[in-house]
Amino acid sequence: MGQNLLVFLVFLMMTRLRTVCTMASAIATLLLLPPVVSAQDLSPTNPGFSVQLFGVAGSMKTQIYPQAAGASALGAGGDITYSASPQLGLFGRVTRLSSSSATRNESTDYTVLQGDVGARWTTLPGKRVRPFAEAGLAMRQLAFTFADTEPLDFQATNVGVTVSVGLMIFRTDRVSLEGAGTYSSGNFSTWKVNGQRQPLQQLQSETMGVRLGARYWFTK
Repeated sequence: MGQNLLVFLVFLMMTRLRTVCTMASAIATLLLLPPVVSAQDLSPTNPGFSVQLFGVAGSMKTQIYPQAAGASALGAGGDITYSASPQLGLFGRVTRLSSSSATRNESTDYTVLQGDVGARWTTLPGKRVRPFAEAGLAMRQLAFTFADTEPLDFQATNVGVTVSVGLMIFRTDRVSLEGAGTYSSGNFSTWKVNGQRQPLQQLQSETMGVRLGARYWFTK
């Protein structure tokens, strides 16, 4: 038991270290790309609507079932953001992550579908590089199949919190690139097994990740 716990903790530490290194490398690359327009040509406000498409990599810290540890996950998504002012924006976002989780004798592939709603606060309006922070509610659905004597399809849902911090880097007056570190947490408490509701215990879950994408602004 102690050895299994030690292996699990080492795995989590290495996964988080890889996530931080990936985020730092991606943001550094975005900063080094030369802009298409000068900072003087950028709008200080960028009001109205914008849309983003992005890729995401992350790791879910939980135990899907005893002795199973979540592996790194990859996915994609998009969002719609309304900027009410140069600094304050409201967003709606959908993300889909897929990964596999392995134990000594068996494995489980899992998928997380997440919908976020929240607010974004952007600093340095009018600059080419604009740091931002986001916070909101995360609605997540977890799905995986447990390979017992017969396959069991599990589904669980929860509502939790999500936060992210990152940089928005303008390439033109209508296109910006974004890199952000993300965090979501919540307890999966509503379960279905093979489509039937089951009173299973809550499953605590945290997800850390990196999001990289491109945003198009409909107004300058």
